[in-house]
Amino acid sequence: MARIGIDLSRRIGTVDRRIFGNFVEHLGRCIYGGIFDEGSPLSDTAGVRRDVLDAVRPLRIPILRWPDGNFVSGYHWLHGVGPVDDRPRRWELAWHAEESNRSGTTELIRYCRA
Repeated sequence: MARIGIDLSRRIGTVDRRIFGNFVEHLGRCIYGGIFDEGSPLSDTAGVRRDVLDAVRPLRIPILRWPDGNFVSGYHWLHGVGPVDDRPRRWELAWHAEESNRSGTTELIRYCRA
């Protein structure tokens, strides 16, 4: 029978904080209705949900990956910059839904800076 022992007093190195990163994806309400919700009384003038941002800030997330997951296979970063109303709407093959690009590259950079 194999055994594994854990010696809590033995330290062989430090854990890089960047391994505790997160990702956000367009699945469900993670983006639209989650961190970004235009017109909501919970959102700022840019559409970012203040309550979500306030809940995430204490986590001090060192890296936020976006786009991520299946969404990244059909996303082009240029579709998410510039005037929101001029961005191309497209059919999202991963989720079988229309992607409005109302929350895109520009918004996620703004979110990370906040």
